[in-house]
Amino acid sequence: MMRNIKYIYIIGVVTLLTMLVACGSKRTEKQGRIPENIIRTHGDSIALAARFSGDFKHFLAVTDSLAAIGELSPIRAEGYRGVAYFQMGQMDKCIECFRRVVAIENPPAEDFWEYIHAGTNLVIMLTTDRDYDNAMRTALRLIDKLKSVDGSNRPSELQTLYLSLGDTQMMLERHDEAAKSYAEAYKWVLQTPNDSTNRGIAASIQTLENIAVTHLHHKLDEAGVWVDRMDSLVTLYEKQPKPIEKEVKTLRALVLLHRAEVCQMRGQIADAYHNYAAYSSTDFGQSIEGRINGCDYLVAARRYSEAADNYMHLDQFIRDWGYEYDLETIANNLLPKLRANYHAGRRDSALRVAMQISEVYDSALVHQKRSESAELATIYDTQGKERQIAEQRAQNRIVTTISMAVTTASLLILALGLYAFLQWRITKRRNRILARQITEAVEYKEKYRALKQAQQESKEQEVELSDPPAQNSRIADPAEQAETTTIGAGLSISDFTTLTDEQLFLCLRDLIENEKLFLQPEFGRQSLIDRTGLSKERIGTAFSQGSDSVSLPAYIRELRLDYAVSLMNSQPELNVEQVSQASGFTSADTFTRNFRAKYGMTPTTYKQTNYNP
Repeated sequence: MMRNIKYIYIIGVVTLLTMLVACGSKRTEKQGRIPENIIRTHGDSIALAARFSGDFKHFLAVTDSLAAIGELSPIRAEGYRGVAYFQMGQMDKCIECFRRVVAIENPPAEDFWEYIHAGTNLVIMLTTDRDYDNAMRTALRLIDKLKSVDGSNRPSELQTLYLSLGDTQMMLERHDEAAKSYAEAYKWVLQTPNDSTNRGIAASIQTLENIAVTHLHHKLDEAGVWVDRMDSLVTLYEKQPKPIEKEVKTLRALVLLHRAEVCQMRGQIADAYHNYAAYSSTDFGQSIEGRINGCDYLVAARRYSEAADNYMHLDQFIRDWGYEYDLETIANNLLPKLRANYHAGRRDSALRVAMQISEVYDSALVHQKRSESAELATIYDTQGKERQIAEQRAQNRIVTTISMAVTTASLLILALGLYAFLQWRITKRRNRILARQITEAVEYKEKYRALKQAQQESKEQEVELSDPPAQNSRIADPAEQAETTTIGAGLSISDFTTLTDEQLFLCLRDLIENEKLFLQPEFGRQSLIDRTGLSKERIGTAFSQGSDSVSLPAYIRELRLDYAVSLMNSQPELNVEQVSQASGFTSADTFTRNFRAKYGMTPTTYKQTNYNP
């Protein structure tokens, strides 16, 4: 994103510089000889007046009219149209206008500098669009044309062309070739003339900053050298007769920021912190653009929360500058924004950024494919460089393909990770609710049984108090005692024949619960038959008819599970195996299977949820 801004700034600076230099020239040249400066015509004056009105649709209409009546040459008209479309945000039309200019093999001498300037703008636009092969072709072609001419515009055009050439080589990891191109750019920076407007030196500072930023993005230690060079040129700018104060402050702030990034990259953490603190206190550092610029350092310094706060203004920044989310913007801004929010622990914000990336990725990819398929009308192949360009194009495609694949895979992995995290949170919340419901249900049953037991004891006491002592004074015959073995609730076997199914169920239930027979692993229907002397059919009928169709095994299993829940709550130090044995289950597997079938979670999950909420 910052590179896009710098390229746009360079376009404006170079345009203004060439116009100011040209307007000051009053020389006339012979036909066929290239003039040292731009020569303005009457048509240029009218077009430029419309240009500086700020109404770019009007500027475009005036340009078309002047071209139609022959007041503007095709090269000048297409150059002005390209500027108009650029200012209106129609980048595709802007590029096509500049392409038509560069397609002219032998431009007229009087239009040579307009031709070079349109070509330089095309190189900047192609580099911005990541169309590196065509950017390299055009840059090399224009550089060769400039080798044989002289003029005040030559240094500014060459520094921009070598800058863009170095950027394309850097993106292809050809660092040695890029270093040579950047050295050539610096050579022409030093030769760029300045004037009372200071546009020349300001454009040169921007060139040096571009080179420094590129080295920082690739984590190359030479970035420090370029920041020092930028700092020296800013100091020289400050000493000019009429420097633009706001611009000087902005450039000085950027020097602080880049020094912070260099120090951070070298592991000089304290110096980096100091430089960034100074940067963030400047007017530019506190602006939206300045805060977005500072995010690269904050992410590198792992100050993710601050970076995430700054990135909250990213969408506004994109809108204010009239940009769209292309692949470079996604890579340089949205992905760092995603990482900043994720590492800052802002999972929901990170998920929203991931969704935003998925929404803009398709349109950005279509735009990238369009840029890759665009070809210049002519091909530069005069000094054996076609082979090198073809190799760089192939490598560019490989790098682009790998980058897209890695980006897509990273997004998918992150999306899956976020989805798994959200599902884990949902499951944990559901388990907490379910565990609380299980605990409350068992506690309610225990209170109900305690209340029922108290009521039963109260009734028995009332019966004992109401019976006359004489009625209980008879001594039973031993044979009769053996025949009428007493079981729960004061009832005997001889009494069961008079009980209904529901009454018998209640009697058997009290026996099982009060004496905790269900805790015996071998307890079952046969155990109850041996204890009561009742038949298998009588017990089965009592449970099926007197207890809402609950079978004896299901009833026993219910009591054991309730007891297990109470045991896990009262003695959390017990493991699942110990709980299953104490609750009457034959094995931990049987216990776990029955617990999950009834409650929807395993005993282990229940214990973890209760004591690790």
